[in-house]
Parts: sequence; structure tokens; C-alpha cells
Amino acid sequence: MSVMRDGPASPGRKPAALAPELRAMLPRLSGVAAVLLPEIPALRLGRRRRLAETLLEDAARIGGGALYRTGSGQTLLCGAAPAVAERAAAGLARLLGTALAATLWRLPEDAAELLAWAAPEAVAARPAEPATDWSAVAELTARLDAVQAERALKAEPILGPDGAGLGRRIRLDRATLAEALAPLDRDRDLLAHAEERLASRLLPGLGAWAAAGAGLRLVPLPARRLPPATQSPGAVGVVPLGLVGQAGLAAQRARLAGLGWQIAIAGIGAAALGVLRPLALPADLLLLRWSGEMAERAAVAALRAVPPARLLLTGADAEGRDWARRLGIGLVGEVAA
Repeated sequence: MSVMRDGPASPGRKPAALAPELRAMLPRLSGVAAVLLPEIPALRLGRRRRLAETLLEDAARIGGGALYRTGSGQTLLCGAAPAVAERAAAGLARLLGTALAATLWRLPEDAAELLAWAAPEAVAARPAEPATDWSAVAELTARLDAVQAERALKAEPILGPDGAGLGRRIRLDRATLAEALAPLDRDRDLLAHAEERLASRLLPGLGAWAAAGAGLRLVPLPARRLPPATQSPGAVGVVPLGLVGQAGLAAQRARLAGLGWQIAIAGIGAAALGVLRPLALPADLLLLRWSGEMAERAAVAALRAVPPARLLLTGADAEGRDWARRLGIGLVGEVAA
């Protein structure tokens, strides 16, 4: 699990020094790596800087580690799996140019170099976010359990590159979840908990629908429950991108295959393609999340080896729909306005 380290904004409070925190962490780190995104004044407010930050955030979510933003404008990912850190560094080099390449340290071998860099650095301040009131979780769970299925779910068509109907995806409606969680709906861990709980509660009905239908039938899949067996091809359980890198995902795919199901990974954006090897992901389908960056050369190159039949594009506007058609990729949902 990734952790973001930003200091709270407190008037008169000295920013926390970074080196002591890293020094305390290093004895627990072995066989991992750190990646540094330097401060680049020309990119401070540009789209490439934001994309670079997102790339590191995705790397932390996939490969673990902690993210630190410093007062000097640098971003450090520390403690990630080496393969993920290497791909993140390579993605940053492609994005920013080799002259601005990120620094990669292997730990514990390069710990002295990492600490030397961190010596003058302090954790950047940012506005404090409201802490989760975990005493209210029981009440929120009751509210979640009271959400009716017809409100919690949203059905979307699945279309082939030629516009022909291929099936349907039923997904959890985040607006409904946010309403049930308010005022704690900004807490990402709580939102993930809500999605897992709802997917588990609704699996009997969704699983029965997907097991008996025709065409592609995509439904949200909880991590700890299996759907009913099916003899009808096209039943697909959808899991979030955050599960990539967990040891049990490949085994879960094998168990689902034994039940006649396939598995799809959702939420793959352009930045994640700079970190992942899409062809190697333990999934039958990859649900790409559309943004303008998806059409850029690096993202397209990352997808080149993946058969278009394994890809579906979500959240597409008219530009995204044209891009998907050119690449022979199917679409999920109506075209966004």
C-alpha cells in the first residue's frame, strides 16, 4: 500500500526534516528502490509535470512504497518494488527527456546517496485534510447496507470498434457511494472499503445475471468472494487497478477460469502505462481510462503488443472514440458530452 507524506500547513510550525524519517525507515527496507522526480522550473505548472506526478502515484499504488513531496518541489517514491521503480524511472525519462531523467536508488545499497540528497530537504506543507472518524464507520456501514441495488449500480453498453453491441458492463455508481459516505466521501480508503462491501453484497444477483447471459457481461468483483460457475462465455469480473501487484491476483484469475469466468482490470490511465507492462498483467481484459494523454506516443507504444480484443476504453469523449476506432479498441459507456 502506498503512503503519501505531506506535512500539514500550520502557521509558525517548522516543516519536518525528511532525512530523519528516511533514516528510521531504511533498516526495514531491503530489495526495494527509490525514484526521485527533480524540481523542473519550466514544468512546475505544466501538463507534463502533472503527468509525471501521476506516474509516480500509480507506481506507488502498484509497487508499494511511500511518496514524499519536498519543500524544494521534488517528489520521492521510496520503498517500491524494483521492477516497478525501474519502469517508473524509464517512464519519467520518456516523458521529461533524458537530460531531466529521474534518479533511481537501490536500497539498501544506495542508502548513503539517498540520505545525502535528503539532508537539506523538508516535507512540503499542504492544507490538512479532515481525518477519518472511524468511530462512525459502523453507522456508515449501515448506510451502505441500506443502499438499494438499483441506485448503487449503473449499466453501460459495450460497443465494438464498428459500433456493434458486444454486451454490458454493470458498475458501482460512485455518486451514490459518495452520497452514502458523506461527509467522509473524500477518504479514498473508506471509498475502497465501500466499493468492496457493496460488490460483495450484490455479487449473488450480479453473478447470477452474468453467469446466465449472452455477450460480454462485466460486473464488479469483490476480492474475497467467488461468483457462481457458468458455462456461458463472456462473464467477466472487474477488479480495480490497485490490486495489481498483489500476490493473489494471478491465483484469483486461475480460480475464476475454473468457474468459467474471466477477469478485467479497470482504471488503467496513460500514466499507469508508463509503469506497467500491459501484456504481462494477470487479466483477460484491460479497461483503459481515457484522457488526452492516452493518445500520445508513449501510451500508444505501451499498448502496441496487446491484442485490441483484450482492450476496452472507458470514459471516452468524441476524440477518445475516434482514437479507439483507429486502434480497433472497443468502448464502454456512451460518449461523454
